[in-house]
Amino acid sequence: MAKIRLEDLKQIERDSRRKIILDSALDLFSVRDFRSVTVREIARHAGVSIGTIYNYYLNLTELFLDVFLNNIEEITHMLDNMGKDKPPSLEQLCKFYITYLNDNMTFYQMMSHFMLGGEMSPDATQKLDDIMKALMNRMETALYSAGIQNNSRLTSHALFSALNGIMISYARYPGKSDDDIRRHTLLLAKIIAGVFNDSACAS
Repeated sequence: MAKIRLEDLKQIERDSRRKIILDSALDLFSVRDFRSVTVREIARHAGVSIGTIYNYYLNLTELFLDVFLNNIEEITHMLDNMGKDKPPSLEQLCKFYITYLNDNMTFYQMMSHFMLGGEMSPDATQKLDDIMKALMNRMETALYSAGIQNNSRLTSHALFSALNGIMISYARYPGKSDDDIRRHTLLLAKIIAGVFNDSACAS
């Protein structure tokens, strides 16, 4: 029987505590704007001390970034599962991404915050770059499979921008219910997929 080293047990405990902190932050972010949540509130919700949180994160921005990066990792894993047999079609990818944003508005708000110049350390910026490249890789693969092979990397950036633009325009549209917004944004995602597909046929 393999022995578990003390160092391994400590790492398991550390990882578990970090997950509790992240899950508690997400619980609070789901009902409030993440920028209004304090370290004290997260610590109380997680059942840990404020000092414990600062053992893991230098500041709230790094905690926000960790939550955000976990969301992107979740998206990439879900896309990988969609593409086990073959890459998802552009329409499948676009609808999936818009559905994810509708279901995870905190993630979308965090993305807007970081992309519009949220202050980050060089290490945090590198983490963000690495995980965003992984997401762009999935989008580029779908584009390549759709026949868009010239400038596929740049085109993946254009697709990503177009999909996020849908949410900027309609995610909180006044007077519309969540169901109305979901239907409308999914319809726009389908149209965007069609536009990119048409560009592949025209090239």
